[in-house]
Amino acid sequence: MRHGVRSYSTFILIFTTIASTSLALHLYRKNSYRKELTQNISSAAVVQPKILATSITATATTTTTTTTTTTTTTEKTTHTDPPKPIVTSVIDQQPVINIEKNVFAKYSSDEHLLSLLQQQSNTLKQVIITIIGGDSYSLFAWDWYERIHAISNNTDKCHCFIVAMDEVSVVLATQQGIPVYYSTFTFEQQIKWINTIETRQHSLYRVGHAKFQTAAKIVAMGYSVVLSEMDVFWRANPLEHLKKPIDIYDLQISDHFGSHPRVNIGLFFVRSTNSSIEFFSYAATFWLNYGKGAYLSDQRVLDALLKNYDRLDRTYLKAVKPFPSLNWTTHAFGNHFSHLMTDGNAFILFNQAAKLGIRSKKYHGSVNGKFFTVTVPNTNMAINYRNLLIRSLLILQHTYLKDRTLILPAFTSDLDATTIFSQFDVKKFLLYWSDERIRLPNFLLHEKTRTIPVTNISFSSKATYEDINGILNFSVDSIPINLPAPSSQFEVLIRDSLLWCSPPIDGGKGWCIHHPRDFGATMELLFACRGDPYPPCANKTEKNEQFLHRPFE
Repeated sequence: MRHGVRSYSTFILIFTTIASTSLALHLYRKNSYRKELTQNISSAAVVQPKILATSITATATTTTTTTTTTTTTTEKTTHTDPPKPIVTSVIDQQPVINIEKNVFAKYSSDEHLLSLLQQQSNTLKQVIITIIGGDSYSLFAWDWYERIHAISNNTDKCHCFIVAMDEVSVVLATQQGIPVYYSTFTFEQQIKWINTIETRQHSLYRVGHAKFQTAAKIVAMGYSVVLSEMDVFWRANPLEHLKKPIDIYDLQISDHFGSHPRVNIGLFFVRSTNSSIEFFSYAATFWLNYGKGAYLSDQRVLDALLKNYDRLDRTYLKAVKPFPSLNWTTHAFGNHFSHLMTDGNAFILFNQAAKLGIRSKKYHGSVNGKFFTVTVPNTNMAINYRNLLIRSLLILQHTYLKDRTLILPAFTSDLDATTIFSQFDVKKFLLYWSDERIRLPNFLLHEKTRTIPVTNISFSSKATYEDINGILNFSVDSIPINLPAPSSQFEVLIRDSLLWCSPPIDGGKGWCIHHPRDFGATMELLFACRGDPYPPCANKTEKNEQFLHRPFE
């Protein structure tokens, strides 16, 4: 009995010793591997200060060494900016590999801004910019770029670029091949913010910052700039319609044509002078200090700084003294523009512009343009069949009909009574498939579209249709429903982008959305009226003002 107990204890002791030794050996090897890995990372991946400084100011280059006498090829690749994609929808974007630096930091750097000015400005060192933000206006950045390019006196350059307020806008502009500068805040600035995520407040602050700070940087670099917001549609080059002589005024700014006495911050030209550099530097600093949390209007701040109507408002009167003076004038730029002021909704804005025929030439097309669509006689088609049909049309666009723009079918006999916006989440769809390559059904109702020839035809996979210009109107029965998708990811994108409202919202007049609507109303209308008697504040009173206390009062 004792012998058995003693044997059992010995076995336990031996087993414990072996287990302890194995565990100690495992931990030693793991620790040695970590040290070796850390040393390898430190020697291979740490960016030296000199290299980091150089990467901000210079574009990375790709060096390829190829032996021509043998079949062995050696390539050494460093980071380069991605080329402009041929197709702009999400399905055609390839993943970026070996990202060696923060590209957003590059786009927001002063070096990048200066490079844009050097590349895009005209011989007088003048340039045109607009400001975009969010996932609505950014969808239409390509249209603004095409319009400004069309009125430029240089066939190779539009003398313009986009100012993006967020990373979404940077990405979409880059995908669309548009020169872009990123107006953002440093980490040190943002870490001091009390409220960093509230949507309305954050949007207001970014808008004002992009206008004041970007203008301040541009004039400080010795360039003059026209700032034209996205809802301004030009019929002629604004740089050719400045008030003469041009060197008299530091600032030329539009007004509201008598509707109220304030200046219109949506359109102005600032010339690089000592006074404009000092003025906009002051305005940018003021906005940086007081704009967030106060729900100030950038337009009213500028109006007060210019000693115009809002100089009498006690809020701005306290906040802006003392400030530098500026020699400025109101200017109509020859009335060569249409300013379609809306409630801020990008789709309402560009739908109205399309009706008026003032979107880009590329959008409206011509008799030589190439489009395709189908006419759906069954307006009560079930949602699953609608999805299958649109799936097939998208596959055709990315396989057999790559050079053609898709016009979505209407699924209604009267688009005026039942709009596509009330049936279908248009914003969601265009985020995946691009406004540049998709037209909504009401495109067929526009005056300019009626000049485009329409060919009614059945689809055949054996035909190329390259010799047929205008709109191919395929019969719905000829569209194959069981087409294979180009990839499994393509199927995922189709599924995620097709969202319907059935029945249509508000009897066909509402908005079918499955996401929070963008901040739509203007800043003045919501927050900055304070009982002002002029539009758009005429119907507001002190009782309705939401934020009476300002942090600097």
